[in-house]
Amino acid sequence: MSKEKENFCLIIFFALALGVLADFLFYQKPIGVSFFIFNSIIIIFSLILAKKFKLKLSKSQIFILVSILLFSAGVFLRSSSFLTFFNVIGSAYLSLFFFALFLNKNILNFEFLKYLTVPISFFLKFFSAAARLFEKYKNIIPENGKIGSKEFRSVIKGFIIAAPFLIILFWLLSSADLVFQSYAERFIKINLDIEAISRALKILVVSYFFIGIFSKIAEGEKSENIKKETKENKVLGFIESSTVLILVELLLLAFIAIQFFYLFGGKDYVWGIDEYITYSEYAKNGFYELIAAAIISFLLIYGLDKFGKKESTKEKKIFKILSAVLILEMSVIIFSAFTRLSVYTDGYGLTFSRFLAFAFLFWIFSVFIIFLYKIFKEKRESIFLFFIFSLSIIFWAGINIINPDAFIARENMERFIQGKELDPLYFFSLSGDAVPEVARIFKLKADEEAKKKIAINLYWRYDSPPDYSHCYDLSQCQPVPFGEKLKYAEEKQTWQSFNLSESKALSALWENYDEIVKYQEKYWEEEKKRRKDGNEKLWGEM
Repeated sequence: MSKEKENFCLIIFFALALGVLADFLFYQKPIGVSFFIFNSIIIIFSLILAKKFKLKLSKSQIFILVSILLFSAGVFLRSSSFLTFFNVIGSAYLSLFFFALFLNKNILNFEFLKYLTVPISFFLKFFSAAARLFEKYKNIIPENGKIGSKEFRSVIKGFIIAAPFLIILFWLLSSADLVFQSYAERFIKINLDIEAISRALKILVVSYFFIGIFSKIAEGEKSENIKKETKENKVLGFIESSTVLILVELLLLAFIAIQFFYLFGGKDYVWGIDEYITYSEYAKNGFYELIAAAIISFLLIYGLDKFGKKESTKEKKIFKILSAVLILEMSVIIFSAFTRLSVYTDGYGLTFSRFLAFAFLFWIFSVFIIFLYKIFKEKRESIFLFFIFSLSIIFWAGINIINPDAFIARENMERFIQGKELDPLYFFSLSGDAVPEVARIFKLKADEEAKKKIAINLYWRYDSPPDYSHCYDLSQCQPVPFGEKLKYAEEKQTWQSFNLSESKALSALWENYDEIVKYQEKYWEEEKKRRKDGNEKLWGEM
């Protein structure tokens, strides 16, 4: 077998294997550890093909591979739908980016739009790449290896092309006419299953997709080249750029002076406006406006650096100083926003949106620091963009490691232990990641009402087994036992859909089962009395 034919067979085998594996892992099954397994096997096949085609991995590709594995693992390590969605999207994007880098080696020359267009372009070209592979294979079959005459081979090709159409039309016509179906069944003892056909077609589509992906890799670095970054057209003079920076910095300086006097000074009351307000009321206002101000300031300095003229060494030095002053001022603004958000969180507790706001503050502060490094070291814009690309991946990995829902539940439980107010109903919006932390309340000497609300919250979190009818009227029936709900949740989780976080949640609930059931029963008794009096609905009833 020739080397080209061997490569072709290997690509077809890997692609078909991934098509069958996708059906086995994902068909009518919730996503879980299967996603990590699937991506790991894609990576293994890709590395084998890269070695076969003598393609070396760049350092950026290795970094992206590690990120793909981490994000894929996050799908079964965390149960948050928010994390799962972006882990899946992020893994798919980075996978396409990884493959595209076989054709565009130097990521350090990428402009901003290339980070979007390169993966998309690579994805859109898989169809033509697969077609080219099949066309190429036709030409590498030796003449003496052909079977039968030219006419015989043409007939065989006709049979192969007609086969899928015949199967589908046969099934449609049999379903449309009972008489035709009766005659057909006498001669053909095949029971066509539309589900089987659908699954087979999906396998073929997935396989064809990977044939195109692997074929594109096989084409090597010759197929595409990224042009090196061209020199930007500087349209703004140095004096104009400096004037803009100085005016903005003066405005920010006046704002910062007030921040040091009131916000950072920690006075009990704020004066200088029409009426006195407390420090906490003053601090919790204006957070989103400050975030917008930080973003606008970054875009401003980014634009001035990109389009502003800095011809002499003196002009470059002045611009660096002005940029450093602006970034220093924006650091104070970001700290002001952080302080305001902290005061608000201390008063009302941590929520998912506030957690993301904290994360964004750290991210944008890091962007300012990297941009300052770029200006002082006079790095190319493409280098700066690569740093931001890498920073974003690291930040998202950090969010996965922190586990937001568990972190939020843990922080709010700590507030509760310190005697601060707790909102038990908010836990209902969190995923299974938070359950082990929430279940801690049953081991604490805590408010009975809070325990009851959390107990019923945990009850409504899980589905009832299909054998049980939903109880809407407590005077006529008993609610589904909590233990039966937990058993049903365990039974539903196949190994493909295994989720470590959900598994830990179920373990925590079994560990506190007696306490949870005790407070649930108290809640049911109270609800029965309420229903008799006012026919009220159960809290959380769907």
